[in-house]
Amino acid sequence: MRVALTLSLVFMQLIALNAQFTEGRLASKDFYTEIPFTYENNKIVIEAEMKGVKGRYLLDTGAMCILFKDSTEHYFVQSNTITINDAAGHKKKAEYVSMPHITVGDLRYENIPTLYVDMFQGPFKCFHYKGIIGSNLLRFGAFKIDWEKQVLIITDQYQRLGLTKKEGIKLMANKVQSSPFLSLKVNDVRIKDVLIDTGSGDSFTMDKTNADKLRQKGKINPPAYVSSGTNSHGAWGAGDFSREIFADVKLMVGKVILPESAIESSSESARIGMQLLELGDFVLDYPQNRFFFMPSNKDLSLTITSFGIDLIMEGEQFIVNGVWQ
Repeated sequence: MRVALTLSLVFMQLIALNAQFTEGRLASKDFYTEIPFTYENNKIVIEAEMKGVKGRYLLDTGAMCILFKDSTEHYFVQSNTITINDAAGHKKKAEYVSMPHITVGDLRYENIPTLYVDMFQGPFKCFHYKGIIGSNLLRFGAFKIDWEKQVLIITDQYQRLGLTKKEGIKLMANKVQSSPFLSLKVNDVRIKDVLIDTGSGDSFTMDKTNADKLRQKGKINPPAYVSSGTNSHGAWGAGDFSREIFADVKLMVGKVILPESAIESSSESARIGMQLLELGDFVLDYPQNRFFFMPSNKDLSLTITSFGIDLIMEGEQFIVNGVWQ
């Protein structure tokens, strides 16, 4: 894993009990569209439009749809305020609206619940994103990342992508914002509730609870490296975390084995990010609950290299936020 700024944008906890983020509709029933994407800073970026705001949107399965406020005054018929936690544990009130229309490729989505917030703190504004396309929009069908063609394919079912059920594994989407989860194996021990997070630049990060259990059972060796500090940057700012690196781990994602991998653990929830997913094409089918991972690279090793420090943004400056042993 290259030394990079960690932008963790997962809204895992929603403190409004009556909030509903799975409303809205897709105007088409039988659909197939291809959208070119760019891949930068371990992020998938596409062109889309929300309420007339055209531009670059981040594709983030760990988040719901988001439109960043700009100089234009937008009026929404339905608007509410909720309190949410970001990935770093910060709470903040945010406005969420019923977005009248969102256009992605040839597809038109209507009345999708969307956060309408100021640009996130830290370096996020440097990328000039207009917002985020999240799982509560993608949940209407299947999508594929095709690395060779550099396109995002959105369709009504994975069968149209030439796949069969036995080639995939079970996918679970939560009821709040349809964030996708799967189970995988670490040294042949099953780890449940692992978020598929295309908004994360990590490879595989295990939650500390499972890491401690595996260590107690002798299933993994003690960590090769330990770091503490402000190791993650959520939507509302940085948070305090401890992180560990475990070497020579056998990781199994579906039917794919990644031998002798280096993985991390942290106090955050378990997730796989783009440094793992970029090893091959992948498909998520929300209605049929299937995940497909097709590595295109013979080298499936996951390595971590670092010069010993982690960096985040504080205000307008980079600061050293974690020092590895």
